[in-house]
Amino acid sequence: MSSLPSIHQHKNRASRSPAKQSRGNYSQERSNVTPVQTASRRPMRFMTQHEKEIMKAEEIKQSQPFMNKFETSHYRNSYIHNICVKMLKEGFHKSFDELFSLNSRRNQERLEAGPDSIIWEEQPLEEQHRKLDEICKYLTNAEYAARLGKWDDVYACRHALARYFLENEDFWLSDHFFQTALDVSLNIKLDGRRRESEAHCHMGLACERRGEIEEACRHMLEFYQLTMGRLWSDEDDTNLHHISCRHMCRIYLTLARQATDKAESLRHLHKAFDVSKEGEDKLQQAGIAYELGRDYEAARDSETAIKCLEQSLSIATEFNDNELIGKACEALAKSHQTIGGVATSLRFLEMFAENSKHSGRKLDLVDARSCLGTIYNSMGEYDPSIRHFTDSYDVMQEITNDADPDSSDGDRSKLQECALQLGVAKGNQMLDLFAGNMEIPERQMMERIIDWKDMRANQFGDPLPKPSTPPVVEPEKIPDPTEPFRADSSDVQT
Repeated sequence: MSSLPSIHQHKNRASRSPAKQSRGNYSQERSNVTPVQTASRRPMRFMTQHEKEIMKAEEIKQSQPFMNKFETSHYRNSYIHNICVKMLKEGFHKSFDELFSLNSRRNQERLEAGPDSIIWEEQPLEEQHRKLDEICKYLTNAEYAARLGKWDDVYACRHALARYFLENEDFWLSDHFFQTALDVSLNIKLDGRRRESEAHCHMGLACERRGEIEEACRHMLEFYQLTMGRLWSDEDDTNLHHISCRHMCRIYLTLARQATDKAESLRHLHKAFDVSKEGEDKLQQAGIAYELGRDYEAARDSETAIKCLEQSLSIATEFNDNELIGKACEALAKSHQTIGGVATSLRFLEMFAENSKHSGRKLDLVDARSCLGTIYNSMGEYDPSIRHFTDSYDVMQEITNDADPDSSDGDRSKLQECALQLGVAKGNQMLDLFAGNMEIPERQMMERIIDWKDMRANQFGDPLPKPSTPPVVEPEKIPDPTEPFRADSSDVQT
């Protein structure tokens, strides 16, 4: 019976490096192995892919730091969820409620609008981390200031949020915070209601952006009344009352344009004109005077229209507003033509054309020349009519050649209209000469007309040939036998 090898001997053999073992020693040791020793060895087993993945995951888990339950939830939850949890932990429950309500309401509006709406294309608030940070920062500060009764700071925080979102064109958020700023401004008592007036101004502008002109007018009227007689100024050192007048003037003008009744439109325009005088904006006053003149002309009150338009032209000339000068001259020409002042109308149209030419407004120059040509054509003065129509056609041809091919359909139509007007004027100029040639029944006149029909050769202005008159042939005188014979004087002398 063979005995097992000693433990120390086996240990020494196993500890030897394979690099130091020679081929002979290896064969010798293998020959000394007993059958019992060979039977105790187990075959090598390879790891499966699943076991490798488990080992790899275990190594990654051991390399990561330990995370408690809070850290795990912070990692798994969304950014807005973590911000809401932070607000609640710090005790700002109203801020949490406002942020959560804003996000939920917008998501609901987005779902109701559907995939084809503009709201669907905007990025959700919960995915805009920077904006969420700004909301969290200012809302918590505002809530903390409200607990201390510092309503000025509350208003400043909400106003800052509204301005921030207004600059980023997130109007639904800016409108919300402007509204809350107005609500907070009612609690401020020691500023003479200045912040309330500013809040009404911002809300009026917000309503105007949304198209709610009546509501915008109500807020602007509050702003106007609160700033009346005050010396308040903004950061640009502009009086707030003047700002309110300019806003009111613009809103009244919008109401006038939306009015369906002419009397209502004139009423809004008169309010705008009166307010524009308080605003000390002369160009705005000139613009309202121009609108008043147009409305009075539409109401067939040309005398009043001329007064308003002359006032507009005077102010526009004082401030060198070429666009308003041209519009006022064109309107004055139409009003004077309505009451029969053709000479005055032509003078204003010439002024309109010169102003458009110097200011480089080519389309206005085309309109002015076309109007002049039309008036001269109706008066029977075809030479100046053709001159103005030719200028109009040439300028319109320049515009068409310089225009973008994708947007020149209207320009081509205008060019065809100018060509048609020029052709009509030339035809009217030729009409009298053509009629004169037709009245002469001679072959030469017929040849002229045929040449004009064939080659458009205009020979009608050439001198007309004088009709040839045949000489009068006196009949031969037959002597009357009953008359006594009278000898010639020559015969008597001889």
